[in-house]
Amino acid sequence: MVGADICGFFGNTTEELCARWIEVGAFYPFSRVHSALASAPQELYRWETVAEAGRRALRVRYALLPYFYTSYQRSVENGWPVARPLLFEFPRVPAAADNDRQLLVGDSILVSPVLAEGATSVVALFPAGLWYDWYDYSVIKGVNGNVTLSAPLEHVNVHVRGGKIVPTQEPAMTTADSRKGDFEFIVAVDEHGAATGELYVDDGETFDTASRWIQLGYADKALRIRQRSGKFKIIQPLSKLVLLGVTGISKVVVNGSGINASLKAVNGSTIVTDLDIDLSVETLVAFS
Repeated sequence: MVGADICGFFGNTTEELCARWIEVGAFYPFSRVHSALASAPQELYRWETVAEAGRRALRVRYALLPYFYTSYQRSVENGWPVARPLLFEFPRVPAAADNDRQLLVGDSILVSPVLAEGATSVVALFPAGLWYDWYDYSVIKGVNGNVTLSAPLEHVNVHVRGGKIVPTQEPAMTTADSRKGDFEFIVAVDEHGAATGELYVDDGETFDTASRWIQLGYADKALRIRQRSGKFKIIQPLSKLVLLGVTGISKVVVNGSGINASLKAVNGSTIVTDLDIDLSVETLVAFS
């Protein structure tokens, strides 16, 4: 649970520095804009560019709250950090050894911020595999080398790792309201058309509470939702799937029954909406 004071504590920030800082700071495990009493005011709304940078980056963070929460529980149980250097996940990639310009959130989200004044692009390392752009679903085929990414002032590059399933919720104005939203899963397939992930859920308030671990797996155009442990009842349904790198879907079958889901093809991927899946039971969602 770590994070530096966003926009800086001592001294006075600048518009550009504050915009770039919130873009990376939105992904700190502990994310807070804060400064010394004698410093000039630096609330994000004081500059329109900073406000827009904050809206974009924090919208991603709030969508990822279920994923963050799952990563926190993994840290409790295993000691694995939430914010990770690339070396943690890719110890055999030489270029990852001294990379201190990017970070992973958990094992699935890659953040490549701008850290140089005046820059409108960033050179980012992409380990071998498929990496999907968070915003437009375009894909980069990583080869353990660098890629130059466009990064205008209000934009931070975020990529989803192929082979991973990332649980999300529709972001709201507060964490409490975000937790009330339906669940959405981002299924980012690897070169073999497969992906795995997990979801941890509890009441978010008490220490001695019921909880639930869910195991997620996608292969052969089917998503399996398995109940690994726990008895916590998940009220919110799974209402949306984003299948990154998956095309050619015209039919959705849930536990053997066809449903009237809405399908939309976007940039080599498929968005499935109008689902109503109970996450507290074993479920198989097949696509054809």
